[in-house]
Amino acid sequence: MDRQEVEMSLPGTFYDMSAHEHGSRDIPMSTAVLFVTTDAGVVPPGLAKVARVTDSIEDALRLCASASFGAVFCDAASLANGGSGFRLGRQMRRNGISTPLFLMTNSILSSMEEVAAASGANGFISRTAAAILDALKSVALGVSAAEPVARIDQPLPEIDVVIERARVVLKKYAGPVASMMIDDVLDELYSQYPGGVPVDVFAHAAAAHVNDGQARADFLRELLV
Repeated sequence: MDRQEVEMSLPGTFYDMSAHEHGSRDIPMSTAVLFVTTDAGVVPPGLAKVARVTDSIEDALRLCASASFGAVFCDAASLANGGSGFRLGRQMRRNGISTPLFLMTNSILSSMEEVAAASGANGFISRTAAAILDALKSVALGVSAAEPVARIDQPLPEIDVVIERARVVLKKYAGPVASMMIDDVLDELYSQYPGGVPVDVFAHAAAAHVNDGQARADFLRELLV
């Protein structure tokens, strides 16, 4: 697909990859693969006919709930409307969606596998065709088993409750960019606390986005009720 055509598409638009006829026929894929990315060019040519692409977390969740995918590949950060792969992973697992999820990034750090697991993803991979195809092979061979999936009718862990409340409360102080700020906070904290972010650490990190001292205290009081 022409890169310019991708960049001009509106957020949430699905790009029809089936027009590519030059893909390799050596890839035995019979089920659809979902790519959540702002760059549809990341899709390997051999997967063109089975790929669905969106840059929106909301669309990705809707698609996963209504269709069956062999795997989901998502940019770790910089999705439409301030979304991130970390947020998609948490929401997929919270909603009981067990589809294998791989977060894509330009550079891999040693601690990223633990961060991926903490976000509900099966792993971190580089944004290359080779890495994507290797991940699909691991799924086909049963190597990449899905993490335990939380049912939507079960109580959420305390940290998840506080995270969702923070998205709402912070809007009063930071406006519509509040959710993006919370994602930035989580992206940073997951690298520091791969085993799980403590509630008080998250709360004070989120509060740092409230400039006024009294307003910051009010934010924390409302957040931690």
